[in-house]
Amino acid sequence: MTKTRVIHPMDIHIGNQLRLRRTMMGLSQSGLAHRVGITFQQIQKYERGTNSISARRLHDFAQVLEVSPLYFYEAWGKSSQLMSDLLSTQTMHVARDFMEIASPKVRKTIAALVREVSKGHNPDVTS
Repeated sequence: MTKTRVIHPMDIHIGNQLRLRRTMMGLSQSGLAHRVGITFQQIQKYERGTNSISARRLHDFAQVLEVSPLYFYEAWGKSSQLMSDLLSTQTMHVARDFMEIASPKVRKTIAALVREVSKGHNPDVTS
């Protein structure tokens, strides 16, 4: 009789964060794998949560993806609806395009506009 490995929700969350940031930066799984010295198949396993990511590897990803290692834990414990909203293809494209805006002033103005517009639709949003 073989043991079935149960995928831990934290591994799924970290994998989702990895996929989100990789996509926002316009990197393919192969491109990210090459930068950290592993196979794209391993990236697939990490992103699905099938394999846990070691602390050292998480640090490698953080450096390549230009985030703090804490980024991978952000929004942990939030509702599953929030996570699926965050991971939508449209959201990832908007985030990637937003990051390509060169002017910090323009980015700040757009962020303020989005916050203002969303206030009418989300009572939890505050300035």
